[in-house]
Amino acid sequence: LDAGAEILFETARIWPQAGHFDPLRGGGFAIHGVTGPDEYSVLVDNNFYTNRMAQRHLRRAAEAWERLRERHPQRLAELASRLSLEQREVDEWRRIADAMLLPVDPQLDVYAQDDTFLHKPRWPHADAESGRPLLLHYHPLTLFRHQISKQADLVMALMLAGDGLDPARKRRSFEHYEAVTTHDSTLSAAVHGIVAAEVGLPGQAWRFFRDALRVDLDDLHGNTAHGVHMAAMAGSWLGLSWGFAGLRVVDGVLHFAPTLPQGWNGYGFGLQWRGRTLRIDVARDGVRYRLPEGEALDVVHAGEALRLVPGENPVRPLAGTGAVPIAQARATFPRRCRALVFDLDGVLTDTAHVHYRAWKRLADEIGVPFDEVANRRLKGVSRAASLDILLERAPRAFDADEKAALMERKNGYYREAIASFGPGDLFAGARELLRDARDAGLRIALASASRNAPELLRRLGIANAFDAVVDASRIANQKPDPEIFLAAAQALGVDPGECIGIEDAAAGVAAIKSAGMAAVGIGDPRELRQADAVLPAIADFRLDAFVLSDAVTVTPQ
Repeated sequence: LDAGAEILFETARIWPQAGHFDPLRGGGFAIHGVTGPDEYSVLVDNNFYTNRMAQRHLRRAAEAWERLRERHPQRLAELASRLSLEQREVDEWRRIADAMLLPVDPQLDVYAQDDTFLHKPRWPHADAESGRPLLLHYHPLTLFRHQISKQADLVMALMLAGDGLDPARKRRSFEHYEAVTTHDSTLSAAVHGIVAAEVGLPGQAWRFFRDALRVDLDDLHGNTAHGVHMAAMAGSWLGLSWGFAGLRVVDGVLHFAPTLPQGWNGYGFGLQWRGRTLRIDVARDGVRYRLPEGEALDVVHAGEALRLVPGENPVRPLAGTGAVPIAQARATFPRRCRALVFDLDGVLTDTAHVHYRAWKRLADEIGVPFDEVANRRLKGVSRAASLDILLERAPRAFDADEKAALMERKNGYYREAIASFGPGDLFAGARELLRDARDAGLRIALASASRNAPELLRRLGIANAFDAVVDASRIANQKPDPEIFLAAAQALGVDPGECIGIEDAAAGVAAIKSAGMAAVGIGDPRELRQADAVLPAIADFRLDAFVLSDAVTVTPQ
């Protein structure tokens, strides 16, 4: 204990010397002139990975000091005397950690890899023209001047210290940095696969897992003759345990959120933790935990506290199955629900493909690469923010007037497409749910980021089903800001805590939760992990399961 604490304390002393409280940034603690994991970005200021890990380091050192003071005060006194370490220095560690700069780009709403990375132009050459690795074909200064990463950098921080970060922003950050990463390092694939699994991108998770697994079997980097890539091999195990099984260590406790990749029958792995051997087996019928011997172990499975005892092999459902029994709904959802607040696109009707075709048409006209992968980042995002994402790959900058014209052009394409919509374009079960909610005495609102929502409701034949409609024209802040849902509750005259919000996008679910409402997600549970419940489609929403008002009778299970 003493040796470990001594190392932790002495190394924590690095950070006050490496950085300073910057008065021009609100007194935030800045660390200048570092190189993070990415070798194509060097000597940068406020590298997110470095600052995040320094923050964790300082907090762990302060926590170790407190534990020693509580449990072994004499040993701490001896160690502190030998190191000339005083309480005021430990207090400074906490102050630095709390003030650590971890910037978020206000336009993209993603974490900034460093102070200048997002301001640089993207790499202008196509893969086929560039050659790999880039460092063998371009001078380092050419690489340093562009928004391009050799390997996981900010994504590494999301993996190692991602707990407590906003889930929707975490996914946007992953998608942004994955798009500018060349994976010239064999260490990159495993890390990206792990984070892809966490943020709900199973296809990418599998692709990166496969690349880490087969880097030497298929000589993917053309250099296996020089020796096998041992770290990449270790990444294969991490891809199972940290990736598909969702293993994380949070405040000294093992957390799991196991999923099963499509086409797999199951997988299993073992690990050693604090003198115990733990076995986890994941199959279609559930997750089995086995602790062969030793003391009981407390873990967390998909948010549920679970005590493992030798001789007992508990089985738990796969994470994010979306199955919510009425008994669970009673505990999770408001005791008295007075209102439902619906998103429109992807919840009541499918306009996602219409938006994609409109954005794709615009992108082709201005010569910007745009595909289904890039389109996923636009889900639940405002028109202006969507255009900014699309223009990240533009060959030139666009001023405000040009952007306004581009948004209007895209909107024209969208309006042309929805002109053919009619009542038959409502999702199955949507009309019946709106009718039943009205009959049950519930208030009903729409909270849609689309300025075309009123017209679309009219074409779908459900305009009269809503007591209030709040669209982008009535708010200043877009999802994941809670403003649109708070405005809907206010328009209905209902407290947000008595509302259930229904969304299909991670940004929308985050907005619902920030507004103080219960959230039901529609779609992939891996993408909507912040929701209180996730359903495959709106037709699966049952009033008797979620709405616990005086007007609705709930049949016990």
